[in-house]
Amino acid sequence: MESRLFQVLKAFKGADGCEANLFEEFKKIAEAAFFSGYFLINGGCKDAYKLKLTCIEFYYHEDDGNIKDEKKYLKGKDEFGYALGAVCPNPSGVDVLFDDPQKKYHASFLIRGYKAIVPGEKEWENNEKRKNWAPHDFWYDLFGGANMLSNGKFCIEWIDEPDETSGYAEPMQRININDNRLWGFKRVEKL
Repeated sequence: MESRLFQVLKAFKGADGCEANLFEEFKKIAEAAFFSGYFLINGGCKDAYKLKLTCIEFYYHEDDGNIKDEKKYLKGKDEFGYALGAVCPNPSGVDVLFDDPQKKYHASFLIRGYKAIVPGEKEWENNEKRKNWAPHDFWYDLFGGANMLSNGKFCIEWIDEPDETSGYAEPMQRININDNRLWGFKRVEKL
């Protein structure tokens, strides 16, 4: 069965000729990323832990169209080899890809903030408010926590688990990018 996040990525239509269409499409994905589940690292092992997304930024570039995003890492006709939902590390952190080779657009979201939930430890959130924060910290928490030498396994899964917390995806500008597009979203919980 496909996860809710995967279904929303699969339903993404791109800009369809109008950049303004992207905002609502990105918002749907952000809501699914924030409120439909989490990454489970090393599921089934005693050292398993969860990473819940709290801040993401979108990147969208059309090879033949009018919408260009020079900050998009993987673009161009030779970069369509990734599966829908592929998790791809890059110099800024970790992207989740949802390109469409037929429509010739490259789309992804960069994971900017997340909450780590480790059994027996206090939950903590990695975001721009934390001292010494860097978005590529997600590399270490997503891939670095895999203790495959001691148990022979390494597993990253997206687990569907509807979040009962009431909240929404608040739009924002992307961090450290001189651009007015509201292509970033952060998780906001209603009190």
